[in-house]
Amino acid sequence: MTNTVLVREFPSGSISLNKDDLVSEGQFQPLGRGEDEKQGLCHQFFINGLPRLKASINKIVFDDGESYLSLNRNFAGSEWIWDQFNKRLNLGIYTNNQYEFVNLKMPKLKKGSTQARSTSYTWQNIDQENFDKELGIPNARSLLENNGIKIIKKSDLLTQPPSRDNYVAYWNVDNELAPGLVYFILAFLPIAISSSAYSKPEIVVVDEPVLARETMFYTLDELLSAGEKDTIECKSSMYFSAKTKTPPTVVNHEIIKAIVGMLNAKGGTLLIGVSEDKDSKDYFKKGIQSDFEWMKYADEDTKWVKRMGPLTPTWEDYQKVLRKEIMDRIGRTYFNSCIVINFEDIGYGKENPVARIDIEPAPQPASDRNGNRHIRFANGTQLLPKEQEEEYFKNRFPDLEDYERDVNKLDG
Repeated sequence: MTNTVLVREFPSGSISLNKDDLVSEGQFQPLGRGEDEKQGLCHQFFINGLPRLKASINKIVFDDGESYLSLNRNFAGSEWIWDQFNKRLNLGIYTNNQYEFVNLKMPKLKKGSTQARSTSYTWQNIDQENFDKELGIPNARSLLENNGIKIIKKSDLLTQPPSRDNYVAYWNVDNELAPGLVYFILAFLPIAISSSAYSKPEIVVVDEPVLARETMFYTLDELLSAGEKDTIECKSSMYFSAKTKTPPTVVNHEIIKAIVGMLNAKGGTLLIGVSEDKDSKDYFKKGIQSDFEWMKYADEDTKWVKRMGPLTPTWEDYQKVLRKEIMDRIGRTYFNSCIVINFEDIGYGKENPVARIDIEPAPQPASDRNGNRHIRFANGTQLLPKEQEEEYFKNRFPDLEDYERDVNKLDG
């Protein structure tokens, strides 16, 4: 079963949810108020593709079988959204034989509440007859059902008559993605949609390390106005550079080098399809049409065709090449948790966009295929002498016991 579900696709990208393969163990706060922390496991679901927002969902499972869903405290986005979720809006999960289920409810504004800036949303029942309308999400019910999540009366699921026969959303316990998707659809997305009523929501970063991906909040024009620096890199092409030209199924090493450098530093944003005016030194939006032309007319890669099918000069295949190269040459772990690929429409839609790669600082050192641990400094990416590199990573990852290890390399 896949660990990713596509929630919605747009001309400029997509919203998706993926489950982290890693499970953390520790002491967690139970669902009941006032109880002491107890031993349990935390499963994490990453939300990808929402602009100006970084968030993930926790499924906490205790040794005694109790479990619930909540928003992870590693959050960056609207302060208003965080106000609603901070230590609130946890959703209990219950089990019945081979099924898990939650009560069918969503956060709604308290009756009579007019204080929009306060924590005014509480769990309230959903009218299952008007499910999509109440959530404000078209085809929400179909999305759940297509991913193995059904809505029925609680009495139809339980063998013993319940004290309150309300509606529930249930799924098979083997459906590992279901809990994250349920919380995303029932809780997180409705709150995120409601937050759009505030034209300038404050930005808050919660439980982040000192390093943060500040550029996630920038528009394309804002990025270009800032110019290249430690968190912004501009490239005119994914294939061509002053040094080399690569086949259309292989990303130029300068792209990989820049991504590794940002992973090892403060994170940032890499733009492809942007050129610099030699006279004014201003950056302008060229787009990646020349890369599409190269994909169309270059010699065919028979290995790619056999494995992936014919390569077409489209945004879909362009990001497919980029995605595969990042995972193969840097690592699947960092791609899932630290890298988001989208395109910026510069007036031609997918025919000639600017590719945008948002990169978060990695939780431990990253390297390219050759083991080189590039680092982003100012407006350049470089390798440090061994002694300086060791000192840099000791300071960059002070809590890491083995900063030499790269989790993405088989021999790391």
